[in-house]
Amino acid sequence: MSGPRSGVGARVQRLRAARGLTQRALAEPHYTAAYVSAVEAGRRTPSADAVAHFAERLGVTPADLTTGRSPAEAVGLLLRLVEADCAAPADPEGAGAGYREVISAAAPLDAPVLLARARLGLADLALRRGDTAEAVAQVDQADELLAVAAPHVRAEAVAVRAVLAGRAGDLRYATYLLASTRDGLVRDGYPDPAVLLTLDAELALCHSQLDDEPAAADSAARALALAVLAEPVRVARLHLAVAGSLLARGRTAEAATAAEQARQAARQAALDVQLASCHRARGRGRWAAGDVPGALVDLTTAYDALRVAGQEGLAGDTAVELAEAYRALGQAATADELVGEVLDRGGDGPGAARAARMRGLLRADAGDRRGAERYLRAAVDGFRAAGRRRELAATVLALADHLDAAGRPDEALDLLREGLSEVERLGEHPPGAVRPST
Repeated sequence: MSGPRSGVGARVQRLRAARGLTQRALAEPHYTAAYVSAVEAGRRTPSADAVAHFAERLGVTPADLTTGRSPAEAVGLLLRLVEADCAAPADPEGAGAGYREVISAAAPLDAPVLLARARLGLADLALRRGDTAEAVAQVDQADELLAVAAPHVRAEAVAVRAVLAGRAGDLRYATYLLASTRDGLVRDGYPDPAVLLTLDAELALCHSQLDDEPAAADSAARALALAVLAEPVRVARLHLAVAGSLLARGRTAEAATAAEQARQAARQAALDVQLASCHRARGRGRWAAGDVPGALVDLTTAYDALRVAGQEGLAGDTAVELAEAYRALGQAATADELVGEVLDRGGDGPGAARAARMRGLLRADAGDRRGAERYLRAAVDGFRAAGRRRELAATVLALADHLDAAGRPDEALDLLREGLSEVERLGEHPPGAVRPST
């Protein structure tokens, strides 16, 4: 009896019980309670007409009963997937449990896209905690599941694959992968906004790490044009509430639409760090173009978002760039407060050197020659230790100019000789291959 009981009869019994129907209520007016009992027990195989009758009374489709693949179940799992997406930044353990629940429940539903998206969610969580091997394993399985999916769906896995390439240090390949995928979707008629948003946001990050500021600003502008939701998590949860209500009322198709809207909003929310970096890249582009007020707006947005996301290193670099904008606007006190926050955190990496350089310039502006020299020398030491050739050269020149203006031309000349010789010895420091956690 175990075989038949796992089929149509078992599904009829489960759905009937869930809806509070008796066997007689389900059977009437065309069948008898005894017939329903025999079907549920696996002693009778219902005819096509009987299946259609039972399905109508139970509020499902005949396919739900004969195959067990319920559209309502699939929508319910999509809602669980989106709930996990929304939880991922604040509750990675809860999100992981949600993704695994979707994978377990979706396997018998023949829902490869749903399974793949849950695995991509697990890959993202693995990247957040630095487990590259697990992320690769999950993306590989997602790729297999999406083998026959539409191009814009397959592109979701490509985006994660590009992040993995960047983590491995191959930023140029990551950039090629993202750009070629984006261009292909547009060319072939699959310009899904959420997918293009992801691809351009990741592209902006790659271009920034490759020091290609114009390309970074261009990709950032495209991504930000698509990031239209001011509060994506809140929007996602509102759509989830609507989808849940519709599903409970048996309006499966409408629930599926609301669930997809929730998923799109959740995907924007998951790009919080990337979009903050896009504001930073666009801000730097505006600064280079002489648009200081515009740069100030973008850099402030980036700084605030990166701090909320816990990205202290990126936030510190953005604080220094923001301080430069405030300095240009004559707001030295605000600029000094920003770099002070970076310096107060300590550390001796390039971020601290950038902050020291900016404070040195601010001290020079204020006529504090001793303070300016101290911070500029600290910046020179920091850039030398970090192997930052171009930043070292610029800071050596700034310090030499300061010494010359202070009436110490011989010291300035010695500094230039020593400093520029050091710059020549240093190999070009490659852009960092380690991406921020997201």
